[in-house]
Amino acid sequence: MTDNEYRSMYNEDPYAAQTALFDEYLNFVCAIVYNKLRSCGSREDMEECVGDVFSAVFLHFDSKGSFSGDLKALIGTIASRTAVQKYRSIIRHSNTVYIADETGEIADDERLEEKTDRSIMQGTMLRLIKSLGEPDSDIILQKYYYNMNSNEIADKHSMSPATVRMRCSRALKKLKALLMAEGYDMKEGSI
Repeated sequence: MTDNEYRSMYNEDPYAAQTALFDEYLNFVCAIVYNKLRSCGSREDMEECVGDVFSAVFLHFDSKGSFSGDLKALIGTIASRTAVQKYRSIIRHSNTVYIADETGEIADDERLEEKTDRSIMQGTMLRLIKSLGEPDSDIILQKYYYNMNSNEIADKHSMSPATVRMRCSRALKKLKALLMAEGYDMKEGSI
């Protein structure tokens, strides 16, 4: 559906035009929202975000007049920005640390197996890191996922930087042993 088609439908029957736009782009918007919120959002959060996206799209067309361009690109941009805002809102009001793959890539057939293996490895790694217990799991996540240095981590956990480095070293040894028990062959420096 082009902007001109939508405009002519909207002039005849605004409700029918909105319904047609919703039907055509629902799966597209759901895919974008799901990819942004899958690591932290509930089903209700995702549904609410999809509704917010279409509300923003309809308000954009009602208030700003004509848009000369690709509707899919405009709707995709609004969906992405709305989902990012929702993601930030969810994590701001939560004490849980979420690690999301923000590449936004859709797996192609040739690399599907590689991406699946990497995803399984990441899931296993996160599960094993969490099994280390507090504060070791937090220290590992903050150091290797969020690139925080020992001073920043020490401030956050009320310990000295030397203690953070020692706990990190010990936690990495435990993690390596856990990974080897899971069947992963870990070489030095690959964690």
